[in-house]
Amino acid sequence: MRSSESVPSLRLPLVTLTPLFLGGADPRGDPELRASSVRGALRFWLRALLGGCYGTDDQALAEIRRIEAETFGEAGGEDKAGASKIVVRVRGGQSRGAQDWRAARDTGRSYLFFSMASSKVRGAEVPARRALFPPYSFDIELAARPGTDEKEAREALYGAVRAFWLLIHLGGLGARARRLGGALAHRPVPRKAPDGSSIQVVPSHLNLPFILSPDPSRAAQQLGEGLTALRQRLRVRPNANPRRPEWEVLDPRWCRIWVFGERDWTAGERGWPVAADAIGTWLRETRRQLPTEQRLVFGAPLVIPQQHKTIEPPSGYERQERRPSPLWLSVTRAENGNLLGVATLFQSRFFPLRRGGEEQLERLYEQIAAAIAQLPNVAEARYE
Repeated sequence: MRSSESVPSLRLPLVTLTPLFLGGADPRGDPELRASSVRGALRFWLRALLGGCYGTDDQALAEIRRIEAETFGEAGGEDKAGASKIVVRVRGGQSRGAQDWRAARDTGRSYLFFSMASSKVRGAEVPARRALFPPYSFDIELAARPGTDEKEAREALYGAVRAFWLLIHLGGLGARARRLGGALAHRPVPRKAPDGSSIQVVPSHLNLPFILSPDPSRAAQQLGEGLTALRQRLRVRPNANPRRPEWEVLDPRWCRIWVFGERDWTAGERGWPVAADAIGTWLRETRRQLPTEQRLVFGAPLVIPQQHKTIEPPSGYERQERRPSPLWLSVTRAENGNLLGVATLFQSRFFPLRRGGEEQLERLYEQIAAAIAQLPNVAEARYE
């Protein structure tokens, strides 16, 4: 982190690992990489981190909203935080290299990104979504808003960096972020070696590993240690979530994380399709092993493209209600340049409360965890 005229800031050089789908004014037009998209993703991961530390009851939620608003802003009004203490800027990204999404229908990629392909709706042709394909480089700058108290600005910047670390390893930007879309990595930057030569390294911010070991077991250990350190710095409350939370939180009781991968999962325009096909095929086979109505746990509404139909939600849901999948699938880049798969299972209260619903949900989460255990070279990240 650097400070210019008492304004703390950090510039993060990034590169995409998988296609980045970001709709603009025209969702099917050229992608628009905007600060608001980045800020929204950071909000999600900061909220998940804080919820795991403080809980999700009314008192904890008020505290979480206060911290989130002080970091990334909130609408004005009485007793509101107003403008954010942290300004998010996108540097260097251009959408001129965007391409239409295309993939053979029987691949794992097409399964993960099925809604990005061209289709017909009521007889009308809907064009494919356009994407920024890897390796696509851009920078994100996090800077304290001028005039903010320096101590408060640094605390807010630390919160944004913690959220960014989670985003890079567990999530992604844009559409299909829960299904490998928009996965990111910290680009190496030049540094001087002791002998005076220039080398490319990925910096460590707040002592967090922004690049992991290529060995899934060691990478899982690094993730677990990093997440434990984050929670300790935030003074995690013991038994913060005694009951299943209503929304996604990074709490070891209610969230499990795994790292996995193969040696041929290399990064770049040729390497990522291999990993995406393997992960997409695994997800397709895992879903097929569940009865149709139970597949709702992977997200609602439940769409079956091959049959051109949508399964209606069970009683307790409103017909138009949407539920995002509690399972995030992403990739992160290892020290040797290869890709590592990361599966994050938020065991939140996905189904509405009704008799037997809690037991049914627990069994479904156990089934998903058992299926994840079949991924190649898988190791679970343990954290406290």
